[in-house]
Amino acid sequence: PERLEVVQRSLQQLGLPSGGTLPQITAAAREQGLAPLPPDTGPYLRLAITDQEQAPDSILSAGRAPTGAVHVLTAPLSADHDYPKGFYLRVVDGVTWLRGFRCDDEYVWPADAVLALRAPDA
Repeated sequence: PERLEVVQRSLQQLGLPSGGTLPQITAAAREQGLAPLPPDTGPYLRLAITDQEQAPDSILSAGRAPTGAVHVLTAPLSADHDYPKGFYLRVVDGVTWLRGFRCDDEYVWPADAVLALRAPDA
């Protein structure tokens, strides 16, 4: 089995202080030597991360990146914007969540959104 090192970075930490689109996020991550994760990483991270903090609200969908979530950046499985682009991990009311997220390449993610990314191989 392949071993991955996963890191978490906000868009601010990736050099996007005003937020950014998925193409901008991917480019900024690559500039720091970070890469998208394999699509099946989300479920494994949900099982592995047992100490994720409680989300500050319980809103599950509001047309924006949910607060307190860690989005798992992966290569898109489909160009269809109605098809999930990846997973996010969140804790709502003490319950751990693994949900899919959808967005197009024009959606601007907030600067405080947190992503899980693949670190360079050591």
